[in-house]
Amino acid sequence: MNVEPAQDMPVQDLPAQDLPAQGPPEQRLLMLRAPSANRVYAAASAPLALREAERVLGAHLGVPVTARVREIAGVEHLELCGRAPREAMVRVASTLSSAMALFAPVDLTGHELLEPVALADVCRHPSDLETTLRYPGKTNEQFTALLINLASAASERRAGLLDGSLALLDPMCGRGTTLSRALRLGLSPVGADVDKADHDAYRAFLTTWMRTHRLKHTSASTRLTVDGRVLGSRFDAELARDKAAQRAGEVQTLSLLRCDAGELARVLGRGRTDVIVTDLPYGVQHGSHGPDSLDRSPLAALSRVLPVWRELLRRDGAMALAINRRTAPFDQAVARLADAGFTTVSADGEFRHRVDQSIDRDVLVAVRTDHPRAAELREESERAAARPSERIAP
Repeated sequence: MNVEPAQDMPVQDLPAQDLPAQGPPEQRLLMLRAPSANRVYAAASAPLALREAERVLGAHLGVPVTARVREIAGVEHLELCGRAPREAMVRVASTLSSAMALFAPVDLTGHELLEPVALADVCRHPSDLETTLRYPGKTNEQFTALLINLASAASERRAGLLDGSLALLDPMCGRGTTLSRALRLGLSPVGADVDKADHDAYRAFLTTWMRTHRLKHTSASTRLTVDGRVLGSRFDAELARDKAAQRAGEVQTLSLLRCDAGELARVLGRGRTDVIVTDLPYGVQHGSHGPDSLDRSPLAALSRVLPVWRELLRRDGAMALAINRRTAPFDQAVARLADAGFTTVSADGEFRHRVDQSIDRDVLVAVRTDHPRAAELREESERAAARPSERIAP
């Protein structure tokens, strides 16, 4: 109940206990995590989801959010607590990479019951856009969503993740897992890869998928030419869910470029990208295609392309890069980023998890050194890394 101050008594003179509460009351949500088709990733997903939730919810809501693992009837849930409007908290929580169901704890005569809370409709397209195309070495779809969320949270244009305006680039997109996730979120992504087989495979898949789902769409394949020089080829698509969405302006675009990642500044222009998200070559099953050959050293590839990516990224943008610590040790990758003018804002091992015997994966979240909140983001990451993960006993 709000306490109305007396008319002749200024608010600042009221006793502290009589002042109205500042801001919305604390909200508590319990999130049931979706199972993963990848058994190894499923085993690591709880701590990853916890760290993702605190970063993403805190950034979008503008208030501290705590996350902890809570076991109820033998089933692990993620408990999310923060002083934010319920609707806003539900909407952002619905974007989390492993969100399957939400509940609100309700105290009824001394017993806690769980009230189902509908997830917000944050995806424009069905999940088969991400899951249908299968191939060896494909990145786990939940992990891809995690990367997009982490990069968006560190960008000052993070609201674009929710309204579809976020400019996303995957400069080593392979067969398009990141692009498919971005399309599902309503974004208009750009992807690039020098490998012709990967380019052709994703182009064929997306064209068939749009036709099968009867989307209103157009597409075209052309040569990629800059200043009279042919750099490769490009595929451009425009799509809308239906005629009504098309008339309402809910139209998305996708550009798929077949060219070397080092040429992207010439193709896309400088300072137009909000987030860069990519799964770097692990140097195990595949490498990075350079201008002349296949390079199996991820660190060498980083040194070559990072200056170009810095030109592409807006000053207030952010990157999330997945690395294999066995072929790209964390501290060495951080050094490459620093040399190119980036500040790493994720801690060593913060998102570390095993993929298989040859891949020990981690995430580098980085911003330009002139990002307006670079120092603040770095400090937040260090505090989060030092804080032990909480688990509530059943």
